Amino acid sequence: MEIPAKLPFSKRRLRPRVVISYIFDYVILIACVIGFWILDSLEPYHQHFSLRNISLQYPYAVHERIPIQYALCISGVFPLVLIIVYTLFIDGLFSHHKPLDPASGKRKLRGPWRWKDRLWEMNCGILGLLLSQALAFLITQVLKNACGKPRPDLIDRCQPRDGSLDMLPYGLSNSTICTGEAKLIKDGFRSWPSGHSSSSFAGLFYTSMWLGGKFHIMDNRGETWKTLLVTIPILAATLVAVSRIMDARHHPFDVITGSLLGVVCAIVSYRQYFPPITESWRKGRAYPIRTWGTEPTAPIDAKFNALGDSTTALRNPEAERLNGSSMRGRSTSPHQPGASGYANPGNPYTSQVYPRRAHDHDPDGNWSSSEDDVGNGYEMQTGYAAAQNPGVSRSSFDANTAYHPNAYQSQGHTAPASLINPPPGVVVSHDHLERSLTDAPGREV
Repeated sequence: MEIPAKLPFSKRRLRPRVVISYIFDYVILIACVIGFWILDSLEPYHQHFSLRNISLQYPYAVHERIPIQYALCISGVFPLVLIIVYTLFIDGLFSHHKPLDPASGKRKLRGPWRWKDRLWEMNCGILGLLLSQALAFLITQVLKNACGKPRPDLIDRCQPRDGSLDMLPYGLSNSTICTGEAKLIKDGFRSWPSGHSSSSFAGLFYTSMWLGGKFHIMDNRGETWKTLLVTIPILAATLVAVSRIMDARHHPFDVITGSLLGVVCAIVSYRQYFPPITESWRKGRAYPIRTWGTEPTAPIDAKFNALGDSTTALRNPEAERLNGSSMRGRSTSPHQPGASGYANPGNPYTSQVYPRRAHDHDPDGNWSSSEDDVGNGYEMQTGYAAAQNPGVSRSSFDANTAYHPNAYQSQGHTAPASLINPPPGVVVSHDHLERSLTDAPGREV
């Protein structure tokens, strides 16, 4: 089989190991699914149990409230469709600053993202979702078989023989006294952890994180409707998990630990392809195409790399267009030819202009993580740690900031000329006018 020279989202030829790495991702996912089915066919460990344990005497629910097929649709199919529809048709609609269409002069309703950008985002979003679900199913099945914890309805599944009693001296029974269906008994020893809970949180918590990144809910704008939408998948996952307690399929501890397992799988999988949602300046865009042999550089040290070997984040085309007009008049740094200054608009006191290399790839000026030549810049600078703020003192405490009426006279200084309304008793010197403010004649009222 011939390995493609480049991905459909890239304009440059990629090394074979880069293409193989993404193919290997899907191979790993398929291997996880195969491993799950193999583990499901194995007999789990059977813990001993007591016939007098009332926590195991719940009736067996023939009809589950949410069967596994419905749970997979809720936690797998729904997020998959959401990712596809959002990335292809909705992404960019909620942007606060949409670019202008040069042909019509109108705002682009769908935002700055091109089709290849959307395809790359969809690829990463689907990979993260499938990885989260695959990890949750595989780890859950391994723990189920290894632990062999009885379900709350085990005794009803077991159907003990008449006259069965707990064995002495420890007062416990085992599965040899059961006369029920072998398939039900086998599944009766797979209570911990809850598979419904882990899979639902793996898919839906991942969906919440993915939506949180796309909506950049932690950008300090306080838009409540975004937070509400992001919490809906988590609520759905919680209801799926609670239904297992209602059906007496799992103990509460099984549901809680299964849910936590799903959350961990979701976080790990999301962070494989996307930056943390706390970095809202990244706009929830997927990481760029993988490279090896280079280390991510800090934004202040970003340099152009002609080979495109960089794992750094991309700059934001929206911010470039918004600040492009105000930056045209600024002179570029002599040691950075072709660079443009980018002043952070969120801090009115900042005096540091971030270096930014002029875009030289596409006439529309758009950037995305679908580019493989990503060493040219960054989306934004996070924080203002390096900004020079003249209004903030660098010392922990100023020496003495209290007002003293005769401070200027006692120290032999004159008050600055910028004081329009000086305090009583302070003489403001204006040498170029050859008189002080106290010599000014009175006005008639």
